[in-house]
Amino acid sequence: MSKELHLLAFGNTRSAGPWRHPEADNSTAGVRRRLIKHAQLAEAGTFDALFFADGLNYGPPATWAYKIPEDFEPLTAAAALSSVTDHIGLVVTGSATLQHPFHLARQLLSLDHLSGGRAGWNLVTSFARAAADNFSAQGVVDHDERYAIAEEALDVVRKLWDGWGEDTILEDRAAGVFHDVNTIRAADHHGKYFDVTGPLGASRSAQGQPVIFQAGASTTGRTFAAQHAEVIFTSHGNRGRAQEFYRQIHQEARRLGRAAPPLITPSFRYVIGSTEDEARRAERDEYEYFSPEYQAAWLLEVEVDVVGADLDGPVPASAFPESTQTHQTALAGYRALAAESPTVRDFLYRTVNGWGAGVVGTPERIADELEAWFSDGAADGFVLRDSGLPGQVELFVDQVVPVLRKRGLFRHEYAGTTLRSHLGLEVPARAPSLAEPGVR
Repeated sequence: MSKELHLLAFGNTRSAGPWRHPEADNSTAGVRRRLIKHAQLAEAGTFDALFFADGLNYGPPATWAYKIPEDFEPLTAAAALSSVTDHIGLVVTGSATLQHPFHLARQLLSLDHLSGGRAGWNLVTSFARAAADNFSAQGVVDHDERYAIAEEALDVVRKLWDGWGEDTILEDRAAGVFHDVNTIRAADHHGKYFDVTGPLGASRSAQGQPVIFQAGASTTGRTFAAQHAEVIFTSHGNRGRAQEFYRQIHQEARRLGRAAPPLITPSFRYVIGSTEDEARRAERDEYEYFSPEYQAAWLLEVEVDVVGADLDGPVPASAFPESTQTHQTALAGYRALAAESPTVRDFLYRTVNGWGAGVVGTPERIADELEAWFSDGAADGFVLRDSGLPGQVELFVDQVVPVLRKRGLFRHEYAGTTLRSHLGLEVPARAPSLAEPGVR
């Protein structure tokens, strides 16, 4: 277990519900200002990174009436934020299923250089039909094949990132020679899904290469994550399930021969108040601007259908398919959440945080819960989700972070400048097969 816990925050601005708050500026300029303020607040709190989720589509048509349009593309947003921050990591989602590995490798390594070594890649295997339809795909790829594609895509990306050696750049001005071309290694990859020659026109970054995040939780996905991820983003409704997942990942990583297991950072929603009563009032404010119509429509993307159901009645069994080839983990998570929810409305409110955990309370209570998960072997850190309403991020930075620091659980200042240094990860060595002399 890490000596100190890791804190990341969702970077995306909330696109449904909170925009109705009277203080919300929903103009494009307002969204941009909110994004910058959010990043700078998280950096002031010495968070490890911002985490940008993405779905490569605007969501099911039934959601469109309830969303603001500024659903910014994560890599572009992260690149913009790299110029107004100095330390905080920038983790962006990219699909190994729908986006080409050469393009991903180039974009991510560019972000890593432009940010001074602060980039991370949340590698996803896209399951949504609406996303597939935006990329000329012939429907959604079956679950296990998505991971086979991801395996090869990651191999290609890493080969491309390792194209330059430490001694490749000569910058011999007198001779007019910039590179020792004998040390450049093209990927020269020819596999089942991809043919990529390479190389990229970029050297290794300050942290070697971007940090790999992954969210696999199905049997296939868990094996993939245990083998390849450096950080696992996950969701669990309670500490017991999180502990079991933590144990499984550590066991699988050892079985696969990894020297150190990946860090595990579940999502965690918070609502803060200086007193319990204030926290409950803040939650009531959040509930007032929560949109059950949007949540019901969005769940269609993961094949959960409560559209038109009685909001004050129980969640109907017919809401869930018997099985799925799209997102097995989501289906199981939402089933568990429905079983714990007395009404459809309550179920939909709880899905604002996916099927993850959270707490409503004072700074001390929130710190207690984070510490319990960390100390009990349920998490190495958290990806924090606020309500999207004004003031909550400031309260976490100003009131929860000092409590965690006082308990010796969280840093007082950044010890390094790269995302790897924040996470305590080693700089990866250049792959031996690429470091050996050979034909480009």
